Formats: sequence, structure tokens, C-alpha cells
Amino acid sequence: MKRISILLLAVGCFSVWARDIDLEQHVSKYWAKYHNMKIEIGDGDKRWPVTPELKAERLRHFRAMVMRFAPHIVAEYSRIDKVFKWKDGTFLGMARFGAKEVVTKPDARAEYHECTSWASMPDLNGSNTIFIHKNRDSKASSLTLLRRAVPGKHAWIGNGSQYSFHPTQGVNDRGVVVVMNSGDPQVEIDNSQYGMGTSLIARILLEECGSAEAAVELLKKIIMDKAYTHVECGSIWFIGDKDGVFVVEHSARKFVARKVEKGFVIRANAFHYPELVSSSLRNFKSLLGHYRREFAVRDFLINQQWRNNGVITPGDYAAASRINSFPDKSDSYPTCGKSTVSSTTFAIDREFPEVLTTAYMVFGPPRSACYLPVPLTVRDIPEDILNGKFSNRSLALHKDKKPLLPEKELAALEARLRERHAQAVNAARKLLRTSRKHTAYQDAAKILNDAFLANWQDVVAVIKEK
Repeated sequence: MKRISILLLAVGCFSVWARDIDLEQHVSKYWAKYHNMKIEIGDGDKRWPVTPELKAERLRHFRAMVMRFAPHIVAEYSRIDKVFKWKDGTFLGMARFGAKEVVTKPDARAEYHECTSWASMPDLNGSNTIFIHKNRDSKASSLTLLRRAVPGKHAWIGNGSQYSFHPTQGVNDRGVVVVMNSGDPQVEIDNSQYGMGTSLIARILLEECGSAEAAVELLKKIIMDKAYTHVECGSIWFIGDKDGVFVVEHSARKFVARKVEKGFVIRANAFHYPELVSSSLRNFKSLLGHYRREFAVRDFLINQQWRNNGVITPGDYAAASRINSFPDKSDSYPTCGKSTVSSTTFAIDREFPEVLTTAYMVFGPPRSACYLPVPLTVRDIPEDILNGKFSNRSLALHKDKKPLLPEKELAALEARLRERHAQAVNAARKLLRTSRKHTAYQDAAKILNDAFLANWQDVVAVIKEK
């Protein structure tokens, strides 16, 4: 009964802490690169430019699919157009095809990617916590802490580009985590032509679903309704909540989801399920590169950490995310090599997932950045995170192959941040277990937010000294 009353209290009070941003004000202030710029919709994927007629057809389909699953986002796109005095439909077109400045000539095709996701259950974590991690590779761009609370939808926080509200990974106000990877290239080409991209889909799942199971079902419907695109590859998702983690593999035609409740699971950019492997175009060399990353992380976390120490911790996840070489000096991309630009470890608290769940985020390449514990209930986001300066510092260091801090200093800083946050979580947990005040949720959120701001000041002070 006590647990139910606290949950209802949280539901009733969440809006106090999860107020949505002022969209026009936020975009006008922080999306600086779009000010006074003439923006046109791109010509399609850089490898497959399209004719004006085909582009218009695909945009009609894209708009119809977004209207079907998230009509409020179409309205949001129109509001963004008005801020920058663009023709209505411009940002919607950018969401599908990108901006016209994007290079349309084919890039040199990399043999491997670095995107890697993994998760461990409470039996390995030594706590009542589920960890889900995402190493994200992409082109370098300013990253920020995204935070939305659209009225009538689940509020969420996430990590992603400064210039969109589409998270590459996120968690909502019920403790539902959504992260995604690219999967295998496929024989079919349906998903290279029409539909919504994976970061937009991630936002829809976070805003619409109060459980991991509901998110998996909605994702399946999106795929089956031909509302998905991910160029020539399929996709892999980790979707979790307090009850476990679903690992989803799908193309534009096939969809497989299986739940993990114990142990450890990992995916690089390679399908594992036989239903999807049967239509994969991967060759031996390509698979070997992806499997090396999977084995490297598994070996580090399971053999070195869990078997030696008895538990896996967020600090271990941070170390695993920074693996940058293989013992045999293979030319395969390591877990964090050339193009990994962000990482997040989500710690889902199984007792109070809607309050105490944490996202340990880096706003830049893990080897040139610092993990900052971000509570789900975060309210005050520092300006240097919102305006991209914090992220750009790490991206510049990474370009020059430099760390944010010397290894021992970085480890000491991150240990302090985790300890301060853990103390706040313990205090908030005690309050939620014992308090009968109607302000218990807000009081717990304040404890967590104050610790977050203290951690931020610690990070700023240390970096300023360098």
C-alpha cells in the first residue's frame, strides 16, 4: 500500500518538476546555427539523391506517419519553422532528409561502426538496479541534455543533438529506457525509402509508453505499418524498465523481441537472432569487427569486474565504454575508437524507477569527456550544457586525441561525482520510504537536483584549473 501511495504521489506531482520547455524561446536561444540562414530541405540520403517528385512523395508518406503516431510533433515542427521564418514544412523535411548543405556525395564507406549497447541485470550488479548502456557513434556535433514534458505525454530526458528534440537514447518518467543501434545491412530496401528515423521513433516510444512491454508493442506496430527508415540497415534496440530489458532486432519486414531478466546481454552492429541473420548481408570480416567489440566489453565486465569484485558498477561501465584497442592490435574499430561521440549508462532503480532512475551521461567522446550523473528528475540544466560549450570542448579535445583530464584525475573526479549522487539517492530513498508528506516527491527530487548542481560545480572547478 505504501509503495502504491508513493507512486500515485509521484504521478500527481511530477508536473511540478517536469514542466516542458518554452519551445520558441529555447529554439531561438540555443539553435544558433539556424539564425539568419537560408535552409532548404536536403535531396534525400547522401548515397541515393532523389528527384523532386520522389522526394515530395516520400515527404507526404513521412508526414502521414508522424501524424499517425505523434501528431503533436508535426505541430511542433511548424512552430520551429515560424521561429526561423522558414516556409511551413521546412523542419519536417529536414527531419526526414536533412538540410541541403549536407554533403550529397558518397562518403568513403567505413567497414565497421562503433555503436555498442549492453545491459546487466541485478544478479550481476549487486543491487536492485538494472544497467543499460549505449556507446553512440555519429558525425561530431554539439550534444546536449534533452528534456521534454509535452502535456499529456510522458516526460523524458535524453542525450542527443543540440539542434533537435530527437534523443539518441533516453529515459521517461516511468523509468522506461530506450536506446538503439544500427543492425545488419539487409537484402530488402523498403526501409531506405520511406518513414521515420530511429531517433524520432525513440522519442515517440518515450512519450507514449509507460512500460518497456508497451514500447516494444508500439515499435512493432511502427515497423509493421511501414513507418520506419534506417537507410540500408536494420536496427537493434534495448528497451528496459524495472522488470527487465527487451532486445529488439528488426528490419523493415522482420521484427523479433526477446526479454532478458538475468545476466548480461550485448550488441554491436550485428544481429544475433536467426530470423534476422538469415537475410543479413554481412561478411566474415565485417562480423569479426563487431564481435570483437562485444567480446571486449563482455570480457572486461564479466571476467575482470564481476568475477573479481562480485558486482558491476557504473564506474565499470564507464571504463568499458572507453576501450580503445584490442590485444592483437586488430584494425577493427574498438568500442571507443574514431567516431564514438557520446555514451550514457542508465541505472533503472527497481524500487522507485519514476524518481531514482539515473542517467550517467557524457556530452562528447568518452575518452575526452566526463561522466556526469543526471537524475531523472533534473530541473536546472547548466547553460554550458544547453548552449553546447561543454560538448564542444570534449569534441575539440577528441579531434586532437587528448583526454579531458589525466587518467587518475579523471577517475578521482568521476568517483566523487558518483559518490555524491549515491548519497543523494540514499537520502531520497529513505525519504520516499518513510515520509507521509504530500511533498515527498518534490523533496526527493530537490535532494537529487541539488546533488546534480553540486556535481556540476565540481566538474567546472576541476576543468577550470586545467
